[in-house]
Amino acid sequence: MASGKCLCEAVRFSIEVEPRLFYRCHCTLCRKQTGVGHNLATLVHARDFRWEEGQPVISSWHKPSGYRNDFCSRCGSTVPNALRESDYFWIPLGLLDVELNMECVGDFCTDDAMPWDEQRSANSHHAAPDSLEFLLQALQVNRFR
Repeated sequence: MASGKCLCEAVRFSIEVEPRLFYRCHCTLCRKQTGVGHNLATLVHARDFRWEEGQPVISSWHKPSGYRNDFCSRCGSTVPNALRESDYFWIPLGLLDVELNMECVGDFCTDDAMPWDEQRSANSHHAAPDSLEFLLQALQVNRFR
């Protein structure tokens, strides 16, 4: 089990699995969301995710395309969110409280990457995943249960 929280610790959550795999996304939206060259995230099945506290202080911003950023309205930290119309939660790795031994399964949207953002995995993709199923398979999400 792992737990995580936002910067001010108002939003807290736990997950019943220890993620072993993550991905990096270099798209423009992820860069602006994080303030760095990419985001680092994993997906967790909803049955393995639990809000511990702070849901009332979570705000959400949406683009018509479906992109969503949920964040703590007190400190501004991006927080997990339900992944569109699926049974999964998107988890930003920087919120996790424990040090996990994780492996990057791929870099996405590398065509959008800035020249100063050079770190790549052996499995790089120029665009976003074709589907949620592709990303779930890459992360081997279902192998945790």
